[in-house]
Amino acid sequence: MSEIIGGLFGVVPNLLALPKERRELRDNALREILVALDETYLYYRDIERGKGRSDDREALLVRYWSAAAIPMRHIDRDLAQRCDQKAEYCLNPDTYDADAVKELGIGLESVRNAYRTLLNPRSLVHKPSAVRREPRL
Repeated sequence: MSEIIGGLFGVVPNLLALPKERRELRDNALREILVALDETYLYYRDIERGKGRSDDREALLVRYWSAAAIPMRHIDRDLAQRCDQKAEYCLNPDTYDADAVKELGIGLESVRNAYRTLLNPRSLVHKPSAVRREPRL
């Protein structure tokens, strides 16, 4: 009996650690998507303000979206795929038309809504009052 109890005490710390590890994994995945979203929105803002396109910043966006896909695959495979596809879009934007972006769910509002749902699944997803069109890269 003491061996069984001793064995259980050895397992309990591992069981208690799982939720924290899972939470950290989830937080890291969400953080990566937030960085990709923020950097993409900032880039589009700069384009709208007349700064023009930047190959260097577009290359960074590819890296941000690719980096977001990796940890997200453990949390939400669909969103991970969308992040990967968003990286591909940033790499080759001219190969995607508006219909493809919508069909793939890689528009910024679509990805942001998925992010917000994961961030707080109990809240309603914010619907923008006006649909903002992403500039063509």
